[in-house]
Amino acid sequence: MTTAAERKYINIRKRLDQLGYRQTLTVECLPLVEKLFSDLVHTTESLRKSKLSAVKAEKESANFDFVLEPYKLENAKLSRENNELYLELMKLREQSAQHIKELKTTLKESTRETADLKFLNNQYVHKLKLLEKESKAKNEKIQQLQEKNLHAVVQTPGGKKRSIAFRRQRMQIDQPVPPSEVSSYPVPQPDDPYIADLLQVADNRIQELQQEVHQLQEKLAMMESGLRDYNKQIELREREIERLSSALDGGCSSDILSLETKNKTNEKIIAHLNIQVDFLQQANKDLEKHIQDLMETKETVTTEVVNLSNKNEKLCQELTEIDQLAQQLERHKEEVLETADKELGEAKEEIKRNISEMRNLEETMAKLQLELNLCHKEKERLSDELLIRSDLETVVHQLEQEKQRLSKKIESFGDTERELTLEVERMRLEHGIKRRDKSPSRLDTFLKGIEEERDFYKKELERLQHIIQRRSCSINYSAHEKASTFKMLEKGDYNSEIHLITRERDELQHMLERFEKHMEDIQANVKLLTAERDKLSVLYHEAQEELSSLRHESTQSTVSHNVSLMEKEKEVAISDLRRVIAEKEALKDKLKSFQEMSLFGKSELEKTIEHLTYVNHQLENENCELKSKMLIMKESMESLENKAKFQAQKLSHVAGDSSLHKTEMNSLRIVNEQLQRSLDDYQHRLSIQRGELESAEAQIKVLEENIGKLHHKMTSQDQEAHVMKKTIGVIDKEKDFLQETVDEKTEQIANLQENLANKEKAIAQMKITFSEYESSLNQLKETLTNRDREINSLLRQLDATNKELDDVGRSKEISCKENRRLQDDLATMARENQEISLELEAAVQEKEEMKSRVHNYITEVSRWESLMAAKEKENQDLLDRFQMLHNRAEDWEVKAHQAEGKSSSVRLELLSIDTERRHLRERVELLEKEIQEHINAHHAYESQISSMTKAISRLEEELRHQEDEKATVFSDLSSLRELCIKLDSGKDIMTQQLNAKNLEYERVVMELENVKSESDLLKTQLSSERHTIKNLESLLATNRDKEFHSHLTSQEKDTEIQLLKEKLTLSESKLTSQSRENTMLRAKVAQLQTDHDAMKRQISTERYERERAIQEMRRHGLPTPPLSSTLKSPLHSPEHIN
Repeated sequence: MTTAAERKYINIRKRLDQLGYRQTLTVECLPLVEKLFSDLVHTTESLRKSKLSAVKAEKESANFDFVLEPYKLENAKLSRENNELYLELMKLREQSAQHIKELKTTLKESTRETADLKFLNNQYVHKLKLLEKESKAKNEKIQQLQEKNLHAVVQTPGGKKRSIAFRRQRMQIDQPVPPSEVSSYPVPQPDDPYIADLLQVADNRIQELQQEVHQLQEKLAMMESGLRDYNKQIELREREIERLSSALDGGCSSDILSLETKNKTNEKIIAHLNIQVDFLQQANKDLEKHIQDLMETKETVTTEVVNLSNKNEKLCQELTEIDQLAQQLERHKEEVLETADKELGEAKEEIKRNISEMRNLEETMAKLQLELNLCHKEKERLSDELLIRSDLETVVHQLEQEKQRLSKKIESFGDTERELTLEVERMRLEHGIKRRDKSPSRLDTFLKGIEEERDFYKKELERLQHIIQRRSCSINYSAHEKASTFKMLEKGDYNSEIHLITRERDELQHMLERFEKHMEDIQANVKLLTAERDKLSVLYHEAQEELSSLRHESTQSTVSHNVSLMEKEKEVAISDLRRVIAEKEALKDKLKSFQEMSLFGKSELEKTIEHLTYVNHQLENENCELKSKMLIMKESMESLENKAKFQAQKLSHVAGDSSLHKTEMNSLRIVNEQLQRSLDDYQHRLSIQRGELESAEAQIKVLEENIGKLHHKMTSQDQEAHVMKKTIGVIDKEKDFLQETVDEKTEQIANLQENLANKEKAIAQMKITFSEYESSLNQLKETLTNRDREINSLLRQLDATNKELDDVGRSKEISCKENRRLQDDLATMARENQEISLELEAAVQEKEEMKSRVHNYITEVSRWESLMAAKEKENQDLLDRFQMLHNRAEDWEVKAHQAEGKSSSVRLELLSIDTERRHLRERVELLEKEIQEHINAHHAYESQISSMTKAISRLEEELRHQEDEKATVFSDLSSLRELCIKLDSGKDIMTQQLNAKNLEYERVVMELENVKSESDLLKTQLSSERHTIKNLESLLATNRDKEFHSHLTSQEKDTEIQLLKEKLTLSESKLTSQSRENTMLRAKVAQLQTDHDAMKRQISTERYERERAIQEMRRHGLPTPPLSSTLKSPLHSPEHIN
């Protein structure tokens, strides 16, 4: 065995001992064990990588979930809003339909009322015309009687007759005039174009109502059919809405759903692989049961096919009867489908348009939000300006009062000036030139003073007016800006949109707060790391300070008597140094492994840093975009300010017109009050007319009872039609049910064929798996023999390692003897010190490298500390170990103090040898530095050892798990062996069964071909039925077109209803005017009746007087004149006329 092979053997043996494998190991098994170790290392590394990748994937998935949450919420919100809008649309449509129905009923009632009112109005007009004619005839009769009675004939003594006008005839009445035989004079009837016959009117009205009833019946039938179609459409749409809402309530996108499905499928595959062995055990039983089920289902299918053939024959007979009805329904169906397609297209277009409008509204809302902020700022500025304006208005009011006072003063001064000029002129005329020389000087001074005051006040007025104009310009500018803001607000009520913007703003703020919290957590972690770094640096400085203090104490103390002790301890320190160097080499190997781990961790950290930088860049890009938007908004602000200035100038011009508008508004208010008063009068008159209409409504009720009887007849007819429609619906349902049963049977046949194909594939797979299991069993047997050989070789290696341990003990004793020899040789010490100095320089370089590594390890420690928090028990054990190591470090420090004392004694004794002393001092200082470095490295190594112990414990746990798994594998192997024996025995049985089943399969194939022929016949029947369905769909489409046209006609009728409403308002206004005229005419009729009664009384008195006069004439023996002369005889007087 070569030295390389021995080294390999020793290393593998050590590793096996470390891992707990104490079995013997042969040289032949070395390559196999090396491969196993390499595989184990590879598996551990792959396990770590998989764990790290899993953690990373979990973090990324968490980040994805965090990023996707707002999108999900927005998607769910949009879907819910869309569903709510659709439901609101449907509700509005229903409300509009109900409103249209109510309007139609009110319109019909109003038309009936107007017809009745027209009839009554015509009757009243006819009566009024008759009364007017009677009154005209009576007036004419009265005038004729008055004309006859005005002229009285008087006979003079000369025998001549003279007519004396305006002289009342004196009569003496003895008896009243006998009553006339005629009760009333015949009134000539004028030719009237309208003679009211109530029976004919009622008959005509009944005929019209019957026609309306027939029309309503037809409309009802149409509306019921349309309602059924609409109900079907609504049910279909509600199903689609529920499906969409269930799909969109979560707000998940298709990519996320696909990822979730992929994850679920992967999990299912893993579970399937775990359960595959159990599935293979039960596969044969399931197949047998399934074949039995197939046989049973085959029998049931044959019976069902026979039943179906009988049913099909019956259905063919029924279908011939239904085809006639179907042809009628097809047209209706086609119309309905076409209208539904049109409505769907329109709905899609509306949805697209709504989406575009929503986007536009969001943009406008963003703009409006900025404008609102500007408006708030302008509002605050305007409030300040309003306060200034109020102060200025008070000042202006005071100035106006002063102006009025000064104008009054100026007027008084002007009056006094005029009076004074008049007095001056009068004085000139009266007193002459002497007085003229004295008075003008005083008057001139007085007048000049008044003129100066006037000029002064005028200047002050002009100055104040100038100031007020400037203030008013600024106020007008602010007012114009305010008006512009109000106009912008009045252009559209954006309250709801502002609420949406505020919600979006709150959501964005929430997102920002989350990001800020995330950044704060990162900053906190960084602060913790920096704090830990600072703590470590403080501890390092404290250790250095303690060492320096110890050095000073060692220099101050007298150590002359401890030189011998120092030399001994020096030798011990050299031996310890060598031991430390050996440990250092071992630790270097460990460090290399840790460096690999740290590089792997660094790569992961760099990936995370790259991800964070990417996120940071995204945030910076978003920030830049927001800044650009802010600049655009500032430019729009400037443009708006320019517009506001321009509009302020316009407002200054418009301010003058506002006063005129105010005056006009006041006049309009007065007119409005007058109109309200007139409305109250009209309402009072309407209440009077309502009382008159109630009498007309009594007649209408009689007609409505007749209509109710007709409605009962209509309802009976509707019920019969409804029963017919139900029978048709039942037939349709039976037809659909039969179609569904045929489809289900065809699907069952297809499923049976697929199942048979799957069974054949499963049998082939079972054969393949049997062969695979046999090969795996052979491999496992070979592996078991190899494992037995490895165990024997491991036992041999254990014996060899025990021998090596004995050899190592001997070598240690020999090395102790050699150390004693080295103490005697000082010359060799000098050489060794030089070598040590070189080694120390290398150690200094290694120290710097270790510092860089320590920094790297600090980062790793910060990561490990998060894991250590969960393992307090291990920390306690590590603390105990740390105390032990700390005690060792104190021992090292004591030894260092002793070594320093010894070095001081050596320096005192070797003053003669300055050069050697200097070298020794330098070497001692270097040794002290090395000791400090070794102590620091020792602490670092202790931390590394603790981490390594943790890793070893983990590896031990993993090994235990693997041993458990190994035991389970052995148990599985034993069960598999038993299974293989059972499967071999079952294989023969299965072959026999397969032969029998192949025969049965051929028989089933023949039967399937028969079934296929029958299914082809059924398919032909289905194609014919589909053709009929298409015809029905065409009928539905035609019906939909009709409904669309009816909808258009309903809209036209709505417009007609509005026109009729306007006509109604006009007719109501006419009725009010006619009611006024009726009241006037009634008053006139009452006056005419009173006049008529008075005239009757006068006529009766005149008749009485005439008869009295005739009797007196007869008494006196005078001849009785004719009626004309007697009527003309009485005298006329103005009192009588009155």
